[in-house]
Amino acid sequence: MDEHIFRAYDVRGIVNKELTSDAVASIGMAFGTYLEGKGRVLIGRDVRTSSEMFEAAFVSGLASAGVDVVSTGLVPIPVANFMTMQGDFDAGSYITASHNPPEYNGVRLRRSDGTGYTVENEVVWKTALEGGHRLVGWEDIGGFSRIDEKEAVSEYKDFLLERITMKRPVKTLLDIGNGAAYYAAPLILGEAGAEVSTINGEPDGRFPNRPSEPNDKTLGALKKRVVEIGAEFGVGYDGDSDRAMSVDDKGRTVQTEKIGIILARDLIERKGPGVVVANVSCSMIVEEEIEKLGGTVTRVRVGDVFIAEAVKEHDAILAIETSAHIFMPEFYVFDDPILATLQIARILSEKDERLSEIVDAMPSYPYEEINFACPDEIKFQVMDEIVSEFSGMGVELDLTDGVKVNYSDGWILLRPSNTSPKIRAAIEAKTPARLKELKKIVADVFEKSKGRA
Repeated sequence: MDEHIFRAYDVRGIVNKELTSDAVASIGMAFGTYLEGKGRVLIGRDVRTSSEMFEAAFVSGLASAGVDVVSTGLVPIPVANFMTMQGDFDAGSYITASHNPPEYNGVRLRRSDGTGYTVENEVVWKTALEGGHRLVGWEDIGGFSRIDEKEAVSEYKDFLLERITMKRPVKTLLDIGNGAAYYAAPLILGEAGAEVSTINGEPDGRFPNRPSEPNDKTLGALKKRVVEIGAEFGVGYDGDSDRAMSVDDKGRTVQTEKIGIILARDLIERKGPGVVVANVSCSMIVEEEIEKLGGTVTRVRVGDVFIAEAVKEHDAILAIETSAHIFMPEFYVFDDPILATLQIARILSEKDERLSEIVDAMPSYPYEEINFACPDEIKFQVMDEIVSEFSGMGVELDLTDGVKVNYSDGWILLRPSNTSPKIRAAIEAKTPARLKELKKIVADVFEKSKGRA
């Protein structure tokens, strides 16, 4: 088994090259071993051409360890997480490669509250790689049953619509991206009272119309169509619907941080100030805007499973991850872009302002990402040298995730890639001139550190 498929919070690899049915079955057996062959596990899957095959393999692995499995079939991952949380389940799982290209697939494991595992994943991965699976006798093999996909979506929908009502129809355009949100998202927004239309609405695991990852470059059709039909906002989902990018009424993609700030303002107005969790790469506008409202910001490492852990630890009211994940603990602890879409539509239904006016009232700072080529065998040594180099410069360092260098007018974040021979840098500054200066600083520090490694 290729050990590179195992990551901090999921398994992911190219189908039938890095990730095979045998490997997925072994991971299922390892998870069943971790669960001591007891209890019930819910499983869902995304639209990828290999997802049904891998679901069957994973179910076989779990059942061979004595675990009962219930499948929701093809539903968005927040629906599977919700069903895990609401039902009598000891754990959950989902077959997906999230926003990766169609040749990839993978496995995500969930706690009984719908959030992902952290250190527990390492135990499961180790068993999958090294063996020692728990295999039961023929008389104790786990059972398998199904929940109808539409029934699962209906339970999720009812839960949300009991808690969210709109004052007027908000004209909303959804770019489904041929992904798992194809049925749930338009149904829920429509029943909530929005005037909904969709593009790329047919589920297709080849992602023929745009890449699965929603970003400013891939959402061109959505941005254009929002303006053409006069929509008040648009949303583009990824393949399994755990992340989404918003587009304003002028056809511009909106920073996830700004969507998070809009949601935080609404929460603070309704419930009072609290803690907002943001990962280390979020814009400094988060602190600027949240602290104005009396809230506080806690920074944590990148990764949705780590965000969820921090939400629990700090009893946070909201969490934001740069890569378009939004967590709203008022409802549940896991991230959910369909819920975030519904809340933004509800907020717009109560305001006279357009989304473009709301986001333009917030500051926007120059930002850039740079990938530095660095051989895998030395990249962590290079990171140690980078820390040493910045430490000698007398600047403020945050070592929560990689190394983040904080200045009064900007920041630099350097993190080693988990999957390729690179060190990634993210830089934000209050002016273009300062961004240029920080880019030179980070390039010089990288070259010096690589030379010493």
